[in-house]
Amino acid sequence: MRLFARILWIAAFLLATYSWMVAFEHGFGWKGFSAGFQTEWKNLGSVLSGKGLAEAQQNTAPAPTPTGGPSTGAKP
Repeated sequence: MRLFARILWIAAFLLATYSWMVAFEHGFGWKGFSAGFQTEWKNLGSVLSGKGLAEAQQNTAPAPTPTGGPSTGAKP
């Protein structure tokens, strides 16, 4: 019984970590989170199945470009 509880805790930790990663990368709104969850799940599945990271990266949406603020960090 103790092993079963340990497995459940590990599964809960992995799910929470995955969800936070998706939320920070794709947004905390339901629309962005659900779309990002599906995208990242497909990417994770392709990496684990052996298709490789190159094919997984082709399926991802491009990252948004940052706006505002200095890009070089130099003082004006």
